[in-house]
Amino acid sequence: MPTFNPAQLAAWTGGQWTAAPGRPLTGFSQDTRGLRDGDVFVALATGKRDGHDFLSAARAAGASAAIVARADASVALPQLVVADPLTAFQSIAREHRRAFPGTVVAISGSAGKTSTKDLLALLLGGAPAVLATEGNLNNHIGVPLTLTRLDAATRTHAVIEAGISAPGEMETLAAMIEPDHGIITLVAPAHTEELGGVESVAREKSVLLRHVRSGGVGVISAQCWGFKAFQDLSLPPLVVAPETESIAAPRIATYTATFTAGATELAIDRTRHFRFRRVTRGMAQNAALAVILAARLGVSDLQIQTALDAWRPAKWRGEIRRDARGRLLYLDCYNANPASFADALETFHALAPEQEPRLYVLGCMEELGPDADRHHRALGAALKLRAQDELFITGGHAGAVAEAAMGYGADASRIIIFDTKDRVIGRLEEFGGPVFIKGSRRYALEQVLPGAGKGGAA
Repeated sequence: MPTFNPAQLAAWTGGQWTAAPGRPLTGFSQDTRGLRDGDVFVALATGKRDGHDFLSAARAAGASAAIVARADASVALPQLVVADPLTAFQSIAREHRRAFPGTVVAISGSAGKTSTKDLLALLLGGAPAVLATEGNLNNHIGVPLTLTRLDAATRTHAVIEAGISAPGEMETLAAMIEPDHGIITLVAPAHTEELGGVESVAREKSVLLRHVRSGGVGVISAQCWGFKAFQDLSLPPLVVAPETESIAAPRIATYTATFTAGATELAIDRTRHFRFRRVTRGMAQNAALAVILAARLGVSDLQIQTALDAWRPAKWRGEIRRDARGRLLYLDCYNANPASFADALETFHALAPEQEPRLYVLGCMEELGPDADRHHRALGAALKLRAQDELFITGGHAGAVAEAAMGYGADASRIIIFDTKDRVIGRLEEFGGPVFIKGSRRYALEQVLPGAGKGGAA
């Protein structure tokens, strides 16, 4: 594990110690519940709590020191007093990353960034040599928590996910990460309530590539290249495009993805061929982004194929599988925006037997601003519900989805807007056909299907 020099921390933050730490500083935590022995406790003040109220708890949990805005002499814990603990923590993360001699890749996008991050980390060799963002630690707190885990003694690469929901956030993240290389998977309506439209999303995402270090490369999908923000980058990105698309860009790599019921065939620039489990078209594109960058970083085709053989999408994130009863399941309980819904539905409709009734359990898309109703009506139509199909939906725009679905020809008696999951759970236990479950994280839709993580691949 890395260790941190108290004098360096003071220099990086402009802070002063109340007392010299008597034990090694081996990490950081802002939450006493997950604090490890030797961690520095970062006393963050949020709308819900003030970390300064937990200094005693941090000491009891094994903290070696704390970063604070105001010292508490009643707690026998060395405290680094700074103007703002969050800004100080981010400065520490930035300087620690700058000292890391390995390769750092940053990934962002309106959808697919987590699965792409996981795949690229696997392609580069996986743990422990590759440090990858864990869980949802992709924001202004999670990124420094991840970066401060960089250890030159054990790590050769890092793959860092950058997630944003408001203007200016990407500048903060990218300035900390200083990526050697970057990937942007997609620009689509997501968090537009704060970001202000898809063009603004593109501008924010492009900021990550502006911070790519000299000699590095930004890899983007062809869809991203359609936005001026990416065309205006001083270092032209490598545009990864389907072979069938005509793209006028300075740097292009092409791919072809073909699908069977159980597999995806991926060809890169017509000469390099790979095979892996069945995924959506969007996820196949993201696999192409990861494979192309991994190859540029020296990973051989044999190593790439070996990693692809072992790759599985993260649980509840675009899983295509069969449960113990043999039912086809599509499960995505973390990401919901118009682009990801369209991608998921295309795959589900291609795999679900035409003659079988289908059950859809949906959670609404969040933070879409004034266009939310329009996007949800488009979703309702895209379901293409037949008379034998059923729909359960929850969220603030459930009515818009239901109305559009009925306009397409669905049976109104088979469309249920729900607030509690019990009714859905009961129907799922009875239902025998293919099941599509997708919604924003706030709805935790995995709870409606106990045991869905079991069973084989579809």
